[in-house]
Amino acid sequence: MVNLELYRIFKVVVEEENLTKASEILHISQPAVTKHIKNLENELHVQLFKRSKYGMILNENGKKLYSQIKDAIDVILKAEAIFNMHSNINLGVHVNMPSKIYNSAILKFYENHQNSIINIHQLTAENMFSMLEKQKIDIVFSKKYSDEIYNSKEIKFIKIGELHDVFIVNANSQYLNKKLSKKDLRNTTIYTLKKFSSAYQNLIKELEYSENDTINVDNVNYTAMLELLKVRDIITVITKEYVEEKIADNELCVLDVGFSLPNAEFGLYYNVNNKFKELNDLIEILKNN
Repeated sequence: MVNLELYRIFKVVVEEENLTKASEILHISQPAVTKHIKNLENELHVQLFKRSKYGMILNENGKKLYSQIKDAIDVILKAEAIFNMHSNINLGVHVNMPSKIYNSAILKFYENHQNSIINIHQLTAENMFSMLEKQKIDIVFSKKYSDEIYNSKEIKFIKIGELHDVFIVNANSQYLNKKLSKKDLRNTTIYTLKKFSSAYQNLIKELEYSENDTINVDNVNYTAMLELLKVRDIITVITKEYVEEKIADNELCVLDVGFSLPNAEFGLYYNVNNKFKELNDLIEILKNN
């Protein structure tokens, strides 16, 4: 008997070219993905991939198999969705987004959709747009990003509200006792998110760097910033709503620099080709909640 699940897993691994990413999409462990691929190779009596430090690369056997099964698997998955007893929604949430921002909306959705299930996937900006474009997730709840990093013809943004990027230091920081000018800040290394983030772009704009200035900003992820704040006296730019509890507990402090960074929009990203009643209902609740 043909095990269709092995072929579905094979298709995901091929398209992601990475076992870790494939395991996230499939919601199974990386060793389990590896075992399923090995089982498929054993069933077919051929090797399908070249294993390398760059990921899983198809060999000639793998390419032949993928060309034969890719469309068939998509057809089967669509048929399965039609006859499913309930509509699952795959909600992507940026890894830094606090759950309190969207939890009440999800609870309200469940009041009128008792047969639906919302699967929540915590994603980075790098992979959430790829998954949304491929319709592996249905919507994304996130801060707004530059439309240069995704296909704006297929992916649209609905603004729900605004968040506040602020300068953050630890509670014992020497900077709390100083009055810092924009020049002082330009001469101090500031830690914030990646270059396509609103925090980085607004910081660069507000500090008024000239063409000849060296941009004195280190791009690190949110977790790294929190860890650095524990052990170093540094200045960071973080979304205030993400660290409100740490501010309330006096672990972190907002640094008053005499000016405010522009607010950052947050909301929903969705694929225009992927709309169904339950998804539309959830979007409306998130918009109005």
